[in-house]
Amino acid sequence: MSRAWRLPLAGLAVITLGACVAGPNSSYVGPIDAPADAQVLAAGMADFMAARLPAASTTIALDPTAAGQAGNALTPVLVTALRERGFAIANEHQAGMPGSHRVRYWVTPLDNGDLVRLTVDGTEASRFFARNTAGTLQAGGPYTVRLSAEAAS
Repeated sequence: MSRAWRLPLAGLAVITLGACVAGPNSSYVGPIDAPADAQVLAAGMADFMAARLPAASTTIALDPTAAGQAGNALTPVLVTALRERGFAIANEHQAGMPGSHRVRYWVTPLDNGDLVRLTVDGTEASRFFARNTAGTLQAGGPYTVRLSAEAAS
């Protein structure tokens, strides 16, 4: 198999397996290597949402992680990052409110970093965070965005 196909195939496998574990209406967070990694990932995710949604007037309804992941390292850091950017975070009773934006997120280890996949109101975005020579995570490029059929119209 050529080297060019290894990363995309590995990414597809990770995303598929993560979706199986998470279920159709839940988020998934794989193992986070260090607390600083959660900070980098959450900041990148919050920056993406801040660029797409008006923060001061937007309520975010995060799809919950599976019960076994309730204590993951990323979710509380993500909530804090979103609040710092001006977003309101819906609780489980407010998730279906008109005007709230549903967000599902998957974070899975891949190669020497983490792959982040976000779904915001049907729009999907993916970004790879690579570990640099100092051992810290950094964005490996911009988010790759795919609009859903209803978002595109």
